[in-house]
Amino acid sequence: MIDSMAKQFEKPSGILGKLAGTIMYFENRKINRWSIQKLQVHKNDRILEIGFGPGYGIKTLMSNYRGIEVDGIDISNKMKNEATKRNKEWIEQGKVHLTAEDVADFQPEHNYNKIISVNNYPLWDQPLTSLSHLLRLLKSGGRIVLTVQPREEGSTAQTAKQLGARMRNDLLNTGFKNPEVSYLKVRPVLTVCVTAEKK
Repeated sequence: MIDSMAKQFEKPSGILGKLAGTIMYFENRKINRWSIQKLQVHKNDRILEIGFGPGYGIKTLMSNYRGIEVDGIDISNKMKNEATKRNKEWIEQGKVHLTAEDVADFQPEHNYNKIISVNNYPLWDQPLTSLSHLLRLLKSGGRIVLTVQPREEGSTAQTAKQLGARMRNDLLNTGFKNPEVSYLKVRPVLTVCVTAEKK
């Protein structure tokens, strides 16, 4: 049962998928708000969220900032359906667009001012390839925010710090500039956020 539940957080489906989505929604609220503050959103920004889950982050963005547009990509069709219900108004207005796809294969028709990913980076099959791809999708002067609360069994604050160092190095190695690592004390485990820019 525990193994099955763990898999649902990666690619939710069915009844367990709905439960996993609900848990993610409540756990991620504080983390999402913190990460969005790190994004430094400006009016008329075009934003990409990777791994939008049940759509809380997108809803928070659209409820708090005027003139923005948000694209979301998530590998799970189940999460796309959940996020579509939660953001129906903005989807109908053409301000939010959701796609079920792997980030490494994502080919939008435009570039972004900001990119955000919360509790998704460790699930990427090709993190360095994906980051290089995202750097190309980011406009000059754009900003990326990667936030993760470690969820593996036995995770500690040290796990978060090691993950932060890895994400920082991955961003540097793929061409991002000025990476900054910060932490948020939330239950059950310390959460890490790494921000970087495209010059």
